[in-house]
Amino acid sequence: MRHFKEVVEVFENVDGDFDGVIEEAMADQDARFHLKMEGQKHINAQAYFMLLFSQLESEVNRLCEELIRHMQTRADWAERRAWDILEHREDRIRNIRFLNRIALLTDKGGTVYKRVKELYEIRNKIAHGGLLTESLDVAEIAKDIERIAAQLKGAS
Repeated sequence: MRHFKEVVEVFENVDGDFDGVIEEAMADQDARFHLKMEGQKHINAQAYFMLLFSQLESEVNRLCEELIRHMQTRADWAERRAWDILEHREDRIRNIRFLNRIALLTDKGGTVYKRVKELYEIRNKIAHGGLLTESLDVAEIAKDIERIAAQLKGAS
């Protein structure tokens, strides 16, 4: 996750700026401006969520490529037969559905898979034009994504 920490840092700075502007609007009793800034802060959090999730997607692709390449080197055909049919080049790894890529790296019934699925559903809602009605705690989600990436790395 090449730019993950930088994205989190910028988010925290921008989010703090929004908080300052929102506090000023409240102090000035400017309700319309306050609501406008709250809305922009909400959209901003979703945009940063998408940036952070894309870093996870990139890491998942890399880990899957690594795993497939490794498993295809097995000497025993019985161990490698299912892996031989999977493409491992990055331009073809995307032919494997994202949640299937996650399933290659972790147990489908486990907590990591379930959390990634939840985040993926949020990602899809945002990516396909649906703004979320609930707020996103991007700082907490960033911690989750880092933890998930570390666990997936350990599994590959």
